[in-house]
Amino acid sequence: MLRSKVSSGGLLHLAPAAVAMQRVGAFAGLPMLLTQVGTDAESVVASAGLAPGALDNPGNHVPYTALCRLLSEGAARTSCAHFGLLAGRMWHLSDLGALGELTAHSGTVGEALQSLATYQHLHSTGGLVFVLERGGVVDFGYAIYHTGVAAGDQFYDSILAAAFNFMRELAGPGWLPADVFIPHARPRDIGPYRRLLKVQPRFDAEFCAIRFAASWLSRPVAGSDPVRRREALAQLEAAGAGEFVDQVIRAVRTVLLQGKHSGDDVAQMLSMHRRTLNRRLQARGTTFQQVLDKVRFDVARQLLGESDIPLDDVAATLGYAGVSPFMRTFRRWARTTPGQWRRAAAVARLARDAFPSPEYDARFGEGTEGPRAA
Repeated sequence: MLRSKVSSGGLLHLAPAAVAMQRVGAFAGLPMLLTQVGTDAESVVASAGLAPGALDNPGNHVPYTALCRLLSEGAARTSCAHFGLLAGRMWHLSDLGALGELTAHSGTVGEALQSLATYQHLHSTGGLVFVLERGGVVDFGYAIYHTGVAAGDQFYDSILAAAFNFMRELAGPGWLPADVFIPHARPRDIGPYRRLLKVQPRFDAEFCAIRFAASWLSRPVAGSDPVRRREALAQLEAAGAGEFVDQVIRAVRTVLLQGKHSGDDVAQMLSMHRRTLNRRLQARGTTFQQVLDKVRFDVARQLLGESDIPLDDVAATLGYAGVSPFMRTFRRWARTTPGQWRRAAAVARLARDAFPSPEYDARFGEGTEGPRAA
């Protein structure tokens, strides 16, 4: 079971036993994709810390951080900055098992996306799917909340490509996004992003999401079967819910995306009274403030490390009234300033994402969509 502990700085940490895991799904095709682009797949898989055969079965679960490392290492070894897009393009709802069955046989697009967001935690304990409707538009996106992810840019790209495929399956080939938000710096070549996602993406965004008109939510899902949906729902409910602290972490990350951060908001999302939330967290050795601080610190490091978002926007995303209180709190958490953290992360990012190889333009430049994986 996942256990919590508190560091001397007041931040909640997860014990080593609480390793975040991810269901393999269509990532089972990554070795084939690496081979297609002329890279030694076994070497890349091993360098990510995955055992031989870990990706053989789509139903397997592997460490979340190892999968993120695999995508990042794949981008570096292939000199393909959009390797994550190629990996995500392999995904279809059928790769989600019972969750894909539940989603594909929902009555409407809105019901399908809500089902995906509700039960996705059974596939991953490192990130969450969210569906936010506001102002006549919907943001269908993904947020990493696992502490140990040092390079999530390729994983985010893979999620966006998969989300695009899912929406086409649910809403039909006529569906197109109005906007795409990517929480990492703009790559040298954005052509692959435009061609796959059909829009000019917004890089250095505060979140990862595909945006579209809310009217699509009421569109019926073609070919949905209520019987198959009920069977899939029973299977997922039998799988059980995640550990309580992890559920609270996911809820906090979701309300932050809505511009909220209070314990009352989180308790409402979890369908419980605030006192019940506090009592259950106390029984696990932590408090709501410690969970909130943990999520804020994790998100701050991701935004500072993978993007050039201004500090004012980072502070606002985390629910701070201004940049000054955010800077003070970050220094207390990290023993350094946000600016110093960002500069150190930028050096590491440049070393990881610099692709000077002339093979890049020949194999993955503006004139090609790159290799296709079956």
